Amino acid sequence: MKENRYKRKKRKSFKLILFGGLFFCLLGGAVYFAVWSDFFWIEEVEFVDSPSGKEKISLIVQKNLEEKIWRVIPQKSIVLIPVNKIRNNILNSFPEIKEVVIQKKPPNILEIKIEKREMIGIWCQIKELEQKKEETATSTESILDKEIDKCFHIDKEGVIFKESPLIKGSLILNIYGYKNRPAELRDDIASPEIMDFILSVRDGLPLKSNDFEIVSIEDLRTKMPAGWQIYFNPSYSVNSQLNALKMILEEEIKKNIDSLEYIDLRIEGRVYYK
Repeated sequence: MKENRYKRKKRKSFKLILFGGLFFCLLGGAVYFAVWSDFFWIEEVEFVDSPSGKEKISLIVQKNLEEKIWRVIPQKSIVLIPVNKIRNNILNSFPEIKEVVIQKKPPNILEIKIEKREMIGIWCQIKELEQKKEETATSTESILDKEIDKCFHIDKEGVIFKESPLIKGSLILNIYGYKNRPAELRDDIASPEIMDFILSVRDGLPLKSNDFEIVSIEDLRTKMPAGWQIYFNPSYSVNSQLNALKMILEEEIKKNIDSLEYIDLRIEGRVYYK
C-alpha cells in the first residue's frame, strides 16, 4: 500500500514538473515571439488628424523605436513601445502641443492624436528694476508705458508656447506681467482661474479694453482707451466687481469720466476712484 502511494506521488510530481516545464517553454516562446518577431514590430505611425510638423514627430517616434533596452532588447515591438518617453519627447520638441495621445493598434500600428494649444492672446514680460518692485502695488503708471521684454502667444490655461511681437491697437488680447527670470516656452505664466477672470472682465467691461497687467494674484489692472485704469482683484467674484464698476460709472463718474485716473475695485465691497 505504501509503495503504491509512493508511486502515485512520484507520477504526480513528474507530471507537475513536465507541465511546469512545458508552460515556461511556451511562455518563453511567446515572449520571444512578441519581442523579436517582426510581426509585432511597428511598421506604421498613423495620425488621427494631419498636424503640422508630423514628419518631425514621425522621426521622433522612429528614433525611440530604434533604441534598445540594455542594448539588446528592441523597443520597436508593440509590447515594449516606450509610450511615455515618446510623448514627453514630442511635447519637449513642440511647445505649441498641449497633449499627445498614443494608442497601440495590434499587431504593428501606432496611432497618435495631437491636441494643439489655442492662442487667446499675447503675454509680454515687463522689465522691472529690483528697487521698483516694492512700488508696483501703489504705482499708477500706465501699463503701456512700461518697458517690455519678450512676448509670447498664451493659451487659456496661462501657458506661453510661441514667441511673438507685441501687437498694439488691435482686437488681440495683450497681457503684461512680471517674472523673476527670463520667460521660457511652456512656462505657466498665470493660473487658469486668472485667465478665466481676465476673459470675463474683457467681455463684461462697459468700455472695451484689450490691455491687462497681472501685478499679483490679487491685483489685475486694465487700461481704458481714454487712458484711465481699473484695478480688479481676481481672488473674488468677477460679476460683483463688474456690477460695482457699472454702478459707479453710471451714478457718480459719468460726467467726470474725462478727468478720471483710476477706479480701484480690489477691496471687496468697496470702490475707490480718483
